[in-house]
Amino acid sequence: MQGKWTRMALFTVFAAMGVAGCGGPLEEEFPFDEQEELTQDEAGEVSALEQDKPPCKNVKASPKLLWPPNHKFHTVTLSGKDGYGEKFKVTIKKVTQDEPLNGQGDGNTEPDAKWVDDYKDRVKLRAERSGQGDGRVYRITFTAKDSKGKTCTGTVFVGVPHDQGGHSTPVDSGYIYDSFGY
Repeated sequence: MQGKWTRMALFTVFAAMGVAGCGGPLEEEFPFDEQEELTQDEAGEVSALEQDKPPCKNVKASPKLLWPPNHKFHTVTLSGKDGYGEKFKVTIKKVTQDEPLNGQGDGNTEPDAKWVDDYKDRVKLRAERSGQGDGRVYRITFTAKDSKGKTCTGTVFVGVPHDQGGHSTPVDSGYIYDSFGY
């Protein structure tokens, strides 16, 4: 057969032949940034290319910043529209943060996250950060289902700045603590 082979055509041929190493599930911890691998959603459906999955990058957190750092809970909602203009069905899977639940200079309150009744797209986060640090970053990992039933997994970030001046952008230090205290 002559001509150009598209990625989809090559995938179809390799998949039909049962060629190993064609890809696999992506790590759920990382947001999807135009990756081109085989992926598998929760239902076990295989998607040939990342472009076939819903655009999880369209899911946003509101609010993105919590202020003032007064140790009170704020409800954070995840929402967004799929490629068809319909709302995603978002389910929060876990919440982590880059500061300990009871670290120095944070007020000694825990847990730092709570579920909001039966809502799967909302979580309460504590407006708190260490006064000795560079702000707190919460990582909210979720799955989103589009109006056609396809799913994707992603992560959004919510921050508590150190202050409103020169350190108003929270910095993710990379540490991982379960915000629910499990």
